Amino acid sequence: MSDPVSNVTSAGAWDIFAPYTALHLATVCVCALAIAVLVAVGRRERRDPARTLALRRGLGIFGIAYWLTYNIWWNRDGIDLAHGLPLHLCDLNGLVAPLALLTQNRWLRATLYFWAVTLTLQAFVQPSLTLGPAHAVFWWFWAAHTLIVGYAVYDLAVLGFRPDWRDLGRVYAVSAIYLAAVVPVNLLLQSNYGFIGNPPPDVAIPPFVAALGPWPQRAVAVVALAAFGFMLAVLPWQRRTARAAA
Repeated sequence: MSDPVSNVTSAGAWDIFAPYTALHLATVCVCALAIAVLVAVGRRERRDPARTLALRRGLGIFGIAYWLTYNIWWNRDGIDLAHGLPLHLCDLNGLVAPLALLTQNRWLRATLYFWAVTLTLQAFVQPSLTLGPAHAVFWWFWAAHTLIVGYAVYDLAVLGFRPDWRDLGRVYAVSAIYLAAVVPVNLLLQSNYGFIGNPPPDVAIPPFVAALGPWPQRAVAVVALAAFGFMLAVLPWQRRTARAAA
């Protein structure tokens, strides 16, 4: 659901979104600017603990409200079980993100960080979106992913989260639970949640995922790449810790 794919046969310039165009670049720049402003405000306010707490709680409540509104809007015409359940990792991370800020729970913060920098960022690089600014889904899509990455960056730059090897173990455990839950769902519904399913031929698959080969080889490759990405995501912080201790 966080990565909608639609067929557009005849439309105007504002109806269509294509990756690696001027519109794509402009959209990513606007999203990056919004994240930078959020971090700047957070760093300014952290001189006052009470205001920092109020901002953190406000962001958490807003994030939960956005997640609920997005899911209600997406399923406004009824729930399509194969496409409408919030079971993509970005859908789940859209709820993990505000909960991580609200609770400061280490498991949630670790999950937010690793899923955001390894997986959610892929939506900015290769978005599986074909509808342009003339359609509401364009705005929902980019706002949802910006919130996730923005909250992850906020947790790092403002709240001081620093992932370590134990956090890597945490995200591996959470991701294993996700796989154990979503694989049977995909098999039952012929869905493609997490992009590890085997949907019918008429269901579009993002080009990068499709390039990994047929199913189930494709699913194994996606899982392996994610696991490797998690490990890479923790290394800069461990190098920084090692330099500080030297």
